[in-house]
Amino acid sequence: MLEFALMADGVPAAEVYDVLGTPEGVDRALAKLDTIKSEVVWWEAGAQPPQLLADGEVVMTTAYNGRIFNAAIGEGKPFQIVWDGQIYENEMYVIPKGAPNADAALEFIKYATSTEGLRAQAQHISYGPARKSSMLEELVFNDGKTVMAPHLPTAPENLTNALESNFEFWVDRDAELNERFNAWLAAN
Repeated sequence: MLEFALMADGVPAAEVYDVLGTPEGVDRALAKLDTIKSEVVWWEAGAQPPQLLADGEVVMTTAYNGRIFNAAIGEGKPFQIVWDGQIYENEMYVIPKGAPNADAALEFIKYATSTEGLRAQAQHISYGPARKSSMLEELVFNDGKTVMAPHLPTAPENLTNALESNFEFWVDRDAELNERFNAWLAAN
């Protein structure tokens, strides 16, 4: 929420973590959130945002894009994702040292991160493939008719004002900023 608040307050995506890394930046983010605090419906589980939209409890929400895609394409809900200002994360695989099936795990990772593996995944869920080569062919959802590119966070047109979540920033500040955010949230 703090990153979204700073972008909503005019901080360019490329500068968000520099600003948020200062006490003044945290104050600025919370001050921006103060402007909507009384109107926000907070959610805790990924299934909640599409349900809140469907029930008419909210008119817009943050959400995991795959949940909104499923509601829109799979369930026919009239939902549209606004990609401008999206925050995305890169997910990674790890093979623990001493893993009993390290060779099989490595083969899985080779396939799962290959052009073909990522393309196959993107035909089932709208989580964007990490390789540009996976987007070379026109991807179609497993329904055979839905073109996937407009629904993928990694489509070039959806990345124009995106913010890559900075895990190193959060490793160093997660506890402190969550404590500050929760104190803000609990205050009247």
